[in-house]
Amino acid sequence: MLRLVVVCLVGALIWMGWWVFGHTAYQRGLQAWVEDRRGEGWAADYSDLSTRGFPNRFDTTITDVALADPETGVAWSAPFVQFLSLAYKPHQVIAVLPDTHVFSTPFQTIDITHEDARASLFLQASAQLGLDSARIVAMDLKATSSRGPQLTLDEGRLAAEALEDQDNTYRIGAELVGLFPTKEALRALDPGGVLPERIERLRADVVMQFTATWDRTAIETARPQLTNIDLSDLSARWGNVTFRAAGALSVDDQGIPEGRITIRAEEWRRILDMAEAVGMVPGPLRGTIEAALRLLAGNGDVLDAPLGIIPLGDAPRLVIR
Repeated sequence: MLRLVVVCLVGALIWMGWWVFGHTAYQRGLQAWVEDRRGEGWAADYSDLSTRGFPNRFDTTITDVALADPETGVAWSAPFVQFLSLAYKPHQVIAVLPDTHVFSTPFQTIDITHEDARASLFLQASAQLGLDSARIVAMDLKATSSRGPQLTLDEGRLAAEALEDQDNTYRIGAELVGLFPTKEALRALDPGGVLPERIERLRADVVMQFTATWDRTAIETARPQLTNIDLSDLSARWGNVTFRAAGALSVDDQGIPEGRITIRAEEWRRILDMAEAVGMVPGPLRGTIEAALRLLAGNGDVLDAPLGIIPLGDAPRLVIR
């Protein structure tokens, strides 16, 4: 009996020592990361950084956070952010965001509020902390721009997972439910006001390959760039308008995509109206394009066709800043 008590006490002391060691390393690692960013010219500030959770957790709270990257002009600030992890799995983290935070770019500032937002982040147990998987869920989100427009969302989900059999490749899925675009976007996309204000659902399922792994250097040094895109599903339902796209693209060093995307659209004339309204379809070519699509659709409302047959101008450059 005495031996068992001694073993339990020794085990408890060892675990206590491990927690103190891990706590110290965790704190110093975060503080060192902030100092490194400051050394690179970032604005990186906070008022307090503390880790609790003895004996089985590392629960870190950082208050009054403000980060800004001078190269991209992107900044983020919040009253706090929390990182929660088990003491024996510190590389598997749940992040908790406050109800309000601010995201800024060189073009606008966006105030974001939501009912609940959480992210889980599973990283590789290595110094580079490569991404294994991530999940983000946000409920009742509102984003208000300094330019005036406001966007609201009932529910948003994003998931990413590294593929073990392919280097620098991730499967990414996203779903937006109950999206209310800004009034300006509604007027541009639906000038006749015939569609509902609420987009019922947007969904994406895609495999993306990058020039490098998404790890700590992606934030500290440079963002990996796209090389290949395998799009299984990009779909939307908005009133009686439905849209689906699938296909594969390769992306060159300049970020220019090349490949084949096939679309299926119901009420395709309304989609053509939207494309013309936002400038994707040149006005003088509207009649020619509509006649060609009518022929492909067999004078019906459902269109199945490769995207490339529609002259939408130059392909956008896919560059991650």
